[in-house]
Amino acid sequence: MESVAIYDLGGSLPASLEAFRNRPCALPFSHPAYVPPTPQEVDQLIKLKGWSQSESAALVGVSFGKKGSSTIRKWRADKEADIARPIPYSAWRLLLIYAGVVSVDDGLDALTRLKTG
Repeated sequence: MESVAIYDLGGSLPASLEAFRNRPCALPFSHPAYVPPTPQEVDQLIKLKGWSQSESAALVGVSFGKKGSSTIRKWRADKEADIARPIPYSAWRLLLIYAGVVSVDDGLDALTRLKTG
């Protein structure tokens, strides 16, 4: 795993991909403790992986061009910004899977637990 220098963490963002595993935003959607990621968490995951906006957009299937992706910019924008939009769970989960933070099996295990209740 490549190490990436991170600056201005604000004290509460995970400093590694491993640290993301313990966050409520990394839980399956069906888990009662799941919390959607903040724009800062989306930004931090992308930074930790070293992905560009275009690379992130290509991974989750949203539009991008030479200047990046307006969709990714919206997901990373502060909640107070006019352009801010929450990242859909499916796109967030894909980013977590591609980053190696969670696995497909984690979600399937949660589904099995839901069915057996």
